[in-house]
Amino acid sequence: MGGEPLVSIMMPCFDAERTLPMALASLRAQTYENWEALVVDDGSEDRTWEILGDFGDPRLRLERFDRNRGRGAARQRCLEMAEGALLSFLDADDWLFPNKLALQVSLMEQHPEVVVLSAACVITNARGEPVGLTRTGLRVGEDFATARFAHPGPPPLSFPPSIVRMAEAKGAGFDPEFRRSQDSDFLIRVMLGKRYAVSSIPVYAYSQAEAANLGKTLEGYRYRLRCYSRYRKEFPLHSRSAMAKTLARMGVYKVAGWLRSEQRLIERRWEPITPEAKDAYASAYAGVAGVADGKAVS
Repeated sequence: MGGEPLVSIMMPCFDAERTLPMALASLRAQTYENWEALVVDDGSEDRTWEILGDFGDPRLRLERFDRNRGRGAARQRCLEMAEGALLSFLDADDWLFPNKLALQVSLMEQHPEVVVLSAACVITNARGEPVGLTRTGLRVGEDFATARFAHPGPPPLSFPPSIVRMAEAKGAGFDPEFRRSQDSDFLIRVMLGKRYAVSSIPVYAYSQAEAANLGKTLEGYRYRLRCYSRYRKEFPLHSRSAMAKTLARMGVYKVAGWLRSEQRLIERRWEPITPEAKDAYASAYAGVAGVADGKAVS
């Protein structure tokens, strides 16, 4: 692998027996081969640990919690285990496009000033069909952009498809007490005062059916309030503004819940799927599903 940087892929798991085979297959399908996957089974009670043990790839490094400690604790343990130069992410109910690591390693090498690089996620429904794209913040017709993250607030990029320089990731860490929003809390600490970049190319399949509901959304906002409160002394105006906006969003979601229309709000977080993204998804799915089924990939 001739000097290619090692990429550490963080993968917390909890009761993921149904979706885990596709997630693992997407690792094996990567065109970039110099990776390690740090997998923490967060106290699963199904066949998750058995499936992980049967994967049979030495690049998978496994650890198991004796009880469910939450995603913040699982992510932090993965980070402690990581030995690579770059940190990538994969949730057990999602999967990576085969070109994900190759594309992002190349971009990080071209832009050494960038600490975090993100891209687009294809959002899937309960049937695995592509229904949307995460918002990248790019202008119409713009494929790539960099900027400086100047003050605390919602990170202007998507966490799941991101890749992060390991030195900054280790310095920031994940809060083990955060069962939700540990990802945005982590990104704020990593990115604050530094440059980030976003690409328009979709590289990650994100399961809407597994990840989004009203209860999880409100719990995530409560943890975001805790995150923003940390910056009250250094960034008093920005932290208070972020907290006020979060409280307002919580109120909107609660009203939507009473009206049973919260799903429409959740879906407004994403952009409509484009024909190009649908084609990219179809091609990626064929490649990863072929690996999962043990078939040759063309």
